[in-house]
Amino acid sequence: MSLRARILLLVLTATLLPVLAMTWLLLDNRLKAGSEARQAIVRQTHEIADELDDKIAGSAQLLFGLSHVPLLHANDKQACSDFLADVLRRHPQYTGILTIRPDGSLFCDSLRSGRKLNLTDRRYFQRALTSQEPVLEAAIGRLTGKSVLQIAYPVRAADGALQFILLASFDLDAYGQYVTNVLLYQSMHFQVWNGQGELILDKVRSNAPRLKPSATELDFIKLTSSAVTADFGVASQAYTWSKSALPNWNNAGLQIALVVPSEEIDARINGPFRHTLSILIGLGTAVFILAVLFAEFALRRQSRRVVDAIATLDAGHYDQPLPTPFPGGEFGQVMESLDRMRHSLKQQRETIARHTEALERQAGTDDLTELANRHLLMDRLNQAMVYARRAHRVTGVLMLDLDRFKNVNDSLGHSQGDLLLQSVAARLKECVREGDTVARLGGDEFVVVLSDMAEVNDIVPVAQKILSVLAKPISLGPQMLTVSASLGIAVYPRDGDTAESLLQYADTAMYRAKDQGGNVLAFFTQEMMQSILHRLQLEAGLRRALEQNELCLHYQPIIDGQSGRISSAEALVRWQDPERGLISPLQFIPIAEETGQIVEIGKWVVREACAQTLRWQQLGLGNIPVAVNLSARQFRNPMLDEDIAQILQECGCPSTLLQLEITESSIMDQVDQALATMHRLTALGVQLVIDDFGTGYSSLSLLKTFPVSKLKIDRSFVRDIGIDTDDDVLIDAIITLARKLGLSTVAEGVETEHQRSFLEKKGCDAYQGYLYGKPCASEAFVELLKLQANQSSAFGILNAFGPALEGHDATRTGCVIENSYRP
Repeated sequence: MSLRARILLLVLTATLLPVLAMTWLLLDNRLKAGSEARQAIVRQTHEIADELDDKIAGSAQLLFGLSHVPLLHANDKQACSDFLADVLRRHPQYTGILTIRPDGSLFCDSLRSGRKLNLTDRRYFQRALTSQEPVLEAAIGRLTGKSVLQIAYPVRAADGALQFILLASFDLDAYGQYVTNVLLYQSMHFQVWNGQGELILDKVRSNAPRLKPSATELDFIKLTSSAVTADFGVASQAYTWSKSALPNWNNAGLQIALVVPSEEIDARINGPFRHTLSILIGLGTAVFILAVLFAEFALRRQSRRVVDAIATLDAGHYDQPLPTPFPGGEFGQVMESLDRMRHSLKQQRETIARHTEALERQAGTDDLTELANRHLLMDRLNQAMVYARRAHRVTGVLMLDLDRFKNVNDSLGHSQGDLLLQSVAARLKECVREGDTVARLGGDEFVVVLSDMAEVNDIVPVAQKILSVLAKPISLGPQMLTVSASLGIAVYPRDGDTAESLLQYADTAMYRAKDQGGNVLAFFTQEMMQSILHRLQLEAGLRRALEQNELCLHYQPIIDGQSGRISSAEALVRWQDPERGLISPLQFIPIAEETGQIVEIGKWVVREACAQTLRWQQLGLGNIPVAVNLSARQFRNPMLDEDIAQILQECGCPSTLLQLEITESSIMDQVDQALATMHRLTALGVQLVIDDFGTGYSSLSLLKTFPVSKLKIDRSFVRDIGIDTDDDVLIDAIITLARKLGLSTVAEGVETEHQRSFLEKKGCDAYQGYLYGKPCASEAFVELLKLQANQSSAFGILNAFGPALEGHDATRTGCVIENSYRP
């Protein structure tokens, strides 16, 4: 047998077997459906019999109730008939209700027709004469010709004598019409048979004629067994019968029958069967035809497909898949082997391409933003400078840093920060030309290289466009962010002739832009270079200053408001450089804050101040407390209380003579940690002072929890006394608040008698300012303390001692050790 014949035989077998199995299942299901249909007819027969039984029981209850109505026992025929007519109106299921005397004559009639009837020949009357229970009889009315169910209820006296018979005629015609509407089949007959085997009612929904039962069917009806079902007749005359007696009225001999043409039952079953069978045969035929065509097509082209596959691989077309499905047999095995070879070669090629691409990307691309990285940036910048040198053009290097980017990472997370950087990268690429370069150095620093620019002024519009585009809101999921950037610009060849120097100068200009508040651009200038050199010199000199004792303290007196005498002093650090002379704190304190040297400087100031106040005490000048400012970085040091305790112990200074001034911003930065630190310091006996009160953002609800003893009113409020009424109100509020909280107040920057007078009227406890004295060296301050014993007030002391202060630094620089730069 040929391969083609074998395939055809296999296809035929594979197609016929499922079809035969499904056909057998359909035939079995058809038989079950026929049995279930006949069971449904039997159930409906029982349901109708039960329902009619309930209606008969209801009628018996009605007649029982009527039998106890006195009016029916009276001899008033008219009143009795009227009463029954009213009952009939309320129960339309009856054709009439009447009373029959024992002699068989009609007495009360609900129809009030005046008819006279003798009912002695009626079977129900004859049975009721001797019955104690209601009597039923299905009959066809002699006058109306309608099917009725006569329900006779004998009414007897206490001695058992028959008084009259109550008769209700239940309308079987109307009931039959109701039943036909709920029958399962259109042509199903609803029949009622009496005990004599007479057909009383035959109702059908359609216009089919009444059935004429055969002798066999009559025998089926007359059987006294319980409800059964049977099939009679053949072909179009075949019927399925189902009957049921009334459950509670078997003695009445009534039978309920449902008769349906067998053709209608079979039609309902055979319709879905034939439809499903036709679909099954059609699908089997289609599958067979398709399988035959597929097998023929595959056999004829097997060899050609193998040749084409070899040619494809030989041409290097590994990405082009071989035609599938593969044939069976040896040709199929060859095709599968060729396809595995093609797939392996394709993977090798893709792996080489990925590695090459990854190496190129790593060498010149930032992974997050897909911008140029530092390596590619240096290459592009060098190329741009070479071209600019030959063409006598300029190249702009723009260093860009996002303002407050750390807040985004801290508040929204690094994933949102990465999305922000990607959005910024996309906007930067939109702002430049195709030949320009946008690179990311790392973090939030970007560099833009503008090549082939005619002159420096051409760089400004591009830089302004970048700042404008970046300032537009950026959507990060549900968040809308508005970011700004600081932009520094260096230009080739004006500012430098190497890539490294241009990037350095652009970075310097960018930080100058940040110092101006951000969201601005700044060009690199030689003055910036001098500033950088000066800063580096200060930073290096500051490290040396601590080691070589070049720092010194000046003291400014603090005057008690009531006595007018010096109550304490504030220690202010100065730097006496051997080459540059006295350097203002405005120059070196910001550098110390940034480099972290402020912590060591702060320790030195505390140690020197404690030693100085101890020397004053030893000179017999009294206990003069010294106030020292704590920087924010020093205040956040968890070992601060241990450092202070060690200094007090080493110097032998009483803790009550040391006051530590803390700014509001230092406290509010981390409130819980700040409160813990303040409590540890006060436990040492040190007094705490809130410096520059009113300029920060401290909470009044938290202020009462701070273990401080004094508030220092900032000089900005004191300066405008008598000029700005708002400041007058604020000073009054601060003094009142402090007094209510049990805190004393010190006004800073008191320079006029008018200011002092105003503060005195408001109840300020102490004053500090040029009106009483400028910061001076420790030797001059000792002289002030010595003169205090001979003068009544500090104002007189300082006026008398004014010439002695000349030659000392007269510059008031505010708090020296503080959280940030302040003029």
